[in-house]
Amino acid sequence: MQVRGSAHAAHRSFGRIILTAVVLCLVPAGAAAQEWLRDRRASEGPGIMLSDSVVFHAGIAVEGGYDTNVFYAPSEVSPAGAGRLRITPQVGLATLPPQRIENPDGSTTTTNPSVDFRLQIAAPYNQYLSADSAVMDQSDVGIQTTLDLVVFPRRTWSFLLRDTYTRTIDPGNNSAPYNFNHDMNDAQIGVGWAPGGGTLELNLLAGFAFNLYETGGDVSLRGDYLSPRVDLVGRWRFFPNTALTFQTTFSPVLRDNGQDDWGMAVSSSYPLRTWIGMNGQWTPIIATQLRVGYGAGFYDLGEDFESVIGQAEIDFIIGGSGRLKLGFIRDFVDSYFSNFYVRNEGYVGWDHLFAGVFLIGTKVGVSYDQYAATYQEDGTVVSPRWVSHNQRNDVRLRGSLFAEYRLKDWLGFNATVSYEQNFTDFASGDSTVPDGRTSEEYWKLTALAGARVIY
Repeated sequence: MQVRGSAHAAHRSFGRIILTAVVLCLVPAGAAAQEWLRDRRASEGPGIMLSDSVVFHAGIAVEGGYDTNVFYAPSEVSPAGAGRLRITPQVGLATLPPQRIENPDGSTTTTNPSVDFRLQIAAPYNQYLSADSAVMDQSDVGIQTTLDLVVFPRRTWSFLLRDTYTRTIDPGNNSAPYNFNHDMNDAQIGVGWAPGGGTLELNLLAGFAFNLYETGGDVSLRGDYLSPRVDLVGRWRFFPNTALTFQTTFSPVLRDNGQDDWGMAVSSSYPLRTWIGMNGQWTPIIATQLRVGYGAGFYDLGEDFESVIGQAEIDFIIGGSGRLKLGFIRDFVDSYFSNFYVRNEGYVGWDHLFAGVFLIGTKVGVSYDQYAATYQEDGTVVSPRWVSHNQRNDVRLRGSLFAEYRLKDWLGFNATVSYEQNFTDFASGDSTVPDGRTSEEYWKLTALAGARVIY
């Protein structure tokens, strides 16, 4: 939400709250991660052998481009565009899979290692290039770390440890020239049971996550949380390429209940999800992923959620190195703006690796998001002074195109274009102040191109 400099100080503060609530719930965790960091084929080169089975990887990527709307400003105002330079050094440590471990005679091993381990650390630095000092102030360093450790992999009993830490850099708005940076960590430990060669697999996981905003004040009041979690995940493979799946997750999101400075309720939540599904490859070119379940979200203040959730996806396998996906998902998501919103999203994605050297991938998703009403601590809805209407519905469009030419195993040249737009008639802000209310509609295009070196 764009906050106008002529508005009253109260309006600016409320704008800060709503902008954070709206923008940050639109961008899922990890959304800023580069495509090549997601793909092990691109993020791990030949490496330096530290032992018979452990390899050290290091690399750096440099990209430059343009962001049309740094502050997610609505179309009714002039958005602030800027050049961007992104530099991403990264290091990694990983064990080799069995097929890459050589015996003294030069053959590959046929035994499972006792440990699978993978650690990756990346530190993307974003430098904005603009004559506007407020835009330049958004420049900062993010952090992305992932740790995966499995003891006794591919055995009857296994034990795992996972941890993901992310420092996310989220621009504020024009009247708040600082970042809404936040630190998020998600850790899990678990035990797996796979008798009979893996026909049946069960995993019991316990986890703990936190999200902490560095800004403080009302932003932290609404955004900070602690989240313990327990998951039971299972799979029964009754044909070589077909399996029944199920998952139950209980993941409380614990906040300081009460209200912020403007009377908007801040509530802890207790979401429960249970899914059952079937994944299968039915022909050499057609595979499906289907699941249906029950979701319930219980909140200390305001409206609860209870409904059917589900996902359906069909994949077309093209030439062994390409995949076209079409799908739909319905789920509910905890929101900073209200207790939750219901996500109804259709999506299509296509990835193809041509001749082993040229990768292209594109994704497009359109979602209809239905927000719960926004309440005050006394159980009444938020005053029309602050919101145009309390039953908010948005249509959100997101798309991305990634292309990379892999000249060598360790050298690639890539380009990324991403687009997002939010369509809504919802507006927020102080209606008693001239020009005090603005729309939550916006659009944003980002284009970056560069090179990466990974060894």
